[in-house]
Amino acid sequence: MKLDIPIIALTADVTTVDLDKCKKVGMNDYISKPVDERLLYSKIIGIIKKIRQINQEAKSSKSEIKKRCTNLNYLMQRTKSNPALMSEMISLYLEQTRPLVATMRNSFDTKDWQTLYSTVHKMIPSFSIVGIHQDFEIMAKRIQGFASKQIEEENVLDMVLQLENICVQACIELEEELITINKNK
Repeated sequence: MKLDIPIIALTADVTTVDLDKCKKVGMNDYISKPVDERLLYSKIIGIIKKIRQINQEAKSSKSEIKKRCTNLNYLMQRTKSNPALMSEMISLYLEQTRPLVATMRNSFDTKDWQTLYSTVHKMIPSFSIVGIHQDFEIMAKRIQGFASKQIEEENVLDMVLQLENICVQACIELEEELITINKNK
């Protein structure tokens, strides 16, 4: 089980410790000895505010996803509305997307930046085929940028979660569409 408990390091050596090193080993922040209670308090409050903001953003992104996220106009145009071909393309998307989403999330969680980069790279072309909004392609490219630099900034997790949510929602919508196409064949 992975717990998301914030950790603030306490160190006596301020010359060799910095926030980046602390974050790389899983800490959220650090303070140095002697402990300044006001500084510790403000850092705790800062972490709590970040957690609340992330939770609020996640809730708002979930409500945005409830709207239809796919638009099959492009796919219909490319396949000339051929039901067999559309069914094949949607099936292929469904078959490939779920493992890619799982790999994307896992590679982010394990900080496997190379796998994160290549997985997101594989996902991008399918967005336009199934009509996922261009903003998500831009977001995916931003994730790639962070992965190529091998850095984790605060909003990377949020972007990964939004991309995961939109792909899951697209799969749900496309499964429904596939059922409709197969009934009308």
